[in-house]
Amino acid sequence: MLIEVLSGLKRKATFIIKKDDVDSRVQEEVKKYAKTAKIQGFRPGKVPYKILEQMYGGKAFEDILNDLISKSFTTAVVDNKFHLAGSPKFDLVNSENGVFTFVATFEIMPEIKIGDLSNQEIEKPVCSLSDEQIVKIITVLRKQKANYILENKVAENEDKVEIDFIGKVDDIPFEGGNAENYSFVLGQKSMLPDFEAGILGLKAGESADVKVHFPENYHAENLKGKTAIFNIVVKNIFKAEMPELNEDFIKSAGVAEGSIESFKKEIRENVSREMTRRINSKYRENVLKALSDSSPIDIPYNLVHDEIHHMMDTTKENMLKQGYKEEQIKLTHEMFENDAKRIVTLRLLIQQIIKDNNLVVADNEIKAVIEEMALVYEDPAEYIKWYYQDANRINNAKAIAMEKKVIDLIANQAKTKEVNIDYDSLMK
Repeated sequence: MLIEVLSGLKRKATFIIKKDDVDSRVQEEVKKYAKTAKIQGFRPGKVPYKILEQMYGGKAFEDILNDLISKSFTTAVVDNKFHLAGSPKFDLVNSENGVFTFVATFEIMPEIKIGDLSNQEIEKPVCSLSDEQIVKIITVLRKQKANYILENKVAENEDKVEIDFIGKVDDIPFEGGNAENYSFVLGQKSMLPDFEAGILGLKAGESADVKVHFPENYHAENLKGKTAIFNIVVKNIFKAEMPELNEDFIKSAGVAEGSIESFKKEIRENVSREMTRRINSKYRENVLKALSDSSPIDIPYNLVHDEIHHMMDTTKENMLKQGYKEEQIKLTHEMFENDAKRIVTLRLLIQQIIKDNNLVVADNEIKAVIEEMALVYEDPAEYIKWYYQDANRINNAKAIAMEKKVIDLIANQAKTKEVNIDYDSLMK
């Protein structure tokens, strides 16, 4: 068998199978059908060989040929100590002079060596929650409960506006670019900045033609990087009236005690928990980037291809749940390729670290992960009990615990630098 290196991890194996070797086994293979063949006029097991050969000879030949192909290729894989990344592709390239010549193209797994992590500097975010920030959060919560009162005024940030609009690109209306009686709150960035800026200063009954530039990464393919003109008509303007910060408001926010002190305490605990989660997430990203930077590897396209399709399927499923129609969902490989490559790369590197360091996860480490998850629930003990009732959930906690071990191991080998990050940037 001839083995050739095509490029990177791609290989080509060329091998032959003699027709005589296939023919020599066909008779025995055909006879296997005698016991089960049901042919009118013959009892089971009494069908003449010639009839069996006519009926099953082609299938027997094909089965034997596939068996010899598989065995020949498997022998080559074992002899060359290949670790396959996905299934091979077989092609018949010649069938002359009683010989079948096949070519198998396939990818092998890369040889992975973890680089020197001591040269990597990992940024660890640090963020504090000030009393002023707590006050801002309370203000946001009050705005969320605001009543909107119709007023005769110019539109300003934090006002709710009701508008009609129609958008055109190159003077042609586009799908999704028009609406009537559409309401949103200015300043909450629910619309593109140019769109909102064009409404500021207008009064009910006034209109404006607003130029809006769509960013290059806009979700709609037909609008990426385009400039549209929106004719916007303001119909009504509502000013926000925030509720008083009193006992009733605090209780409605879920704090039974109703005092401002208990409200602030509850907010600080909840926000601190979310801050910790986000800090850990950013730190994790930085640690894994250090791992990737220190250990460049080739990655098999087969694995990337599989990951792309997994991501596409998951995204499509989520979009359908959100109410999108099948015909509205237009996903492409290119949308997911970069993320898929990163995921596959990190998966291979993490697996190698686990193997190199013989990492295992103890039951108490799994329990610690589950207990941490349970903290956000009203009855942590009940949540923990529920969690342990499903093997898949336990395996998920085990994977999280293992990843924490890997993160700690990388961080201990690299340099860590604490970097202050402000609250707004962290929570963005």
